[in-house]
Amino acid sequence: RRHPSWPERLLAEYALLHLLTRAHQRRADLPEPLRQTVRTRIGFTVPQEEVLRGERVRDRWYIAGALDTERDDLITRRIWLRGHESGRPALVLSFAPPGRTPDASLVVGTTIDAELAFYPGAQPVRALVAERHGTAEDAAPGGTTVRGLLHEYATALSRDPWLDRWPALLRDVRPARANGDWHLVDGAGDAVPLAVRDLWPLLAASGGDPITVAGEWTPGGLFPLSGWH
Repeated sequence: RRHPSWPERLLAEYALLHLLTRAHQRRADLPEPLRQTVRTRIGFTVPQEEVLRGERVRDRWYIAGALDTERDDLITRRIWLRGHESGRPALVLSFAPPGRTPDASLVVGTTIDAELAFYPGAQPVRALVAERHGTAEDAAPGGTTVRGLLHEYATALSRDPWLDRWPALLRDVRPARANGDWHLVDGAGDAVPLAVRDLWPLLAASGGDPITVAGEWTPGGLFPLSGWH
């Protein structure tokens, strides 16, 4: 798989921006879930109280990975979860000013029994932890194949074309190098490119054996966040 060039990625971003502008102009013609997605992408916020009154899903949620980014004097922590029974992905965000630590109550590699309240949209992913039951426990995550990930992402993209990242949880994959780039390869021989070059921590953790890897699937490849041996 060839990585898109910077001009190609820039053109794709402009195309999505144009699509969003047109969708907002014609929002009255859109179905309600897609209209909510367009409002969110434009920048309108949904109060937490309204989210907590909406859809809730109780499951045993595996905390697959977390990533902190800093922008405009604000630290944003993205925490990805995956339901053991439902297989549903969820994204919990927390924020903090520089020098402070975002919410650390969701520990990567553990599983919690909880109700999540999802923000409205055509492809609901962002959620709030509405209620927790019991304490966190260690439990092996599930996972899918490369083909399963790509099918899942294509389905999500058909609902929300502005998705720029999607949670990946791949089972029984090995890091492998081809044509100078690193990939994760599953048992069927299917592969996804990796968006990082320093793979030595992942290689050391796997010891050459198949492992489960959680990460963010993006147009530039998969960014690994955690692994389960």
